[in-house]
Amino acid sequence: MTNKEIAKQLGISPAALSLIINHKPGVSDATREAVLGQLQEMGLDHLIKKTPAQPANHIAFIIYKRHGEILDLHPFFLLLMENIETQARTYGYNILLYTIDKRRPLESQLEHLNELDCQGAILFATEMDPDDMTTLNGLTMPLVVLDNDFTCLPCNTVSINNEMGTWQAIAHLAERGMTRIGYLKSSIRISSFEERQRGYEQALLAHQLTLDAEDIIELHYSEEGSYRDMRTYLQTHTNLPEAFVCDDDTIAVGALRALLEAGYHVPDDLSIIGFNDRPSCEVTEPALSSIHVSRHAFAIEAVDELMRLLRQPASTSSCSRKIRIGTRLIQRKSVR
Repeated sequence: MTNKEIAKQLGISPAALSLIINHKPGVSDATREAVLGQLQEMGLDHLIKKTPAQPANHIAFIIYKRHGEILDLHPFFLLLMENIETQARTYGYNILLYTIDKRRPLESQLEHLNELDCQGAILFATEMDPDDMTTLNGLTMPLVVLDNDFTCLPCNTVSINNEMGTWQAIAHLAERGMTRIGYLKSSIRISSFEERQRGYEQALLAHQLTLDAEDIIELHYSEEGSYRDMRTYLQTHTNLPEAFVCDDDTIAVGALRALLEAGYHVPDDLSIIGFNDRPSCEVTEPALSSIHVSRHAFAIEAVDELMRLLRQPASTSSCSRKIRIGTRLIQRKSVR
């Protein structure tokens, strides 16, 4: 039987039959359901085209752990998740959380990730080095990198304007007449910390303040570790700067505890400014001034940039974009 003859037997037009068996709009749901049932009863269900597979509306949020010493201690990505999920849903997408750990075989992890049928991915790259990006060449989806600029690599990124943050801290202290400003740096180095220290050094020079290597103190990246290292430092050093700017709030909180324990009064004897404005800043005594990074803006820009990549034809995707999120100083009680 031809389609025309089948349509006549079913009491519909050949055009309507074509719309139904090809799953196209143009007929009522009731007619479609009735005709599909009749075709099955007639043994003609082979005419019904298979429903085309619909792409899963999933975005992968990939956490890349190089060593875990930063992310395991303070999983900043958890603070971003709600904003990322909310923004993704406005585009009709769901978020799948996935961890890649460099300490385990990567090939199987990437293979499993590709099998999740995600339309794109946001890569949280806090702990990553540029050479780690080559391990992700096997990913079969558009990618936006979060929290690492990878300045020399052709990838789309959304990261913190770290140099702006430490510049704001130095400017704030200089306005209050402080001329000797030290730096508390993490012994674990990531790209963000390198940029923050660079911003500190550039800001000192711009404000015509002395950059003294002896005022840059390396502490372990943990509250307990920075407290222990700062306490040891204070046992042999008494000639301290008027203020410290820090790689991170975690280091600032530990150092603050050691300073108070050693008899220093903050901020009367010495001021201190952290970075990231973690919730702990509000509960220290005194409350810690810190450089704030908008988690909302961070998440919005990452999702929006991925959506742009998904809409963009592959032929026009050769240019990479580097987006920086600005910072602002939150003034509390740790600066005189």
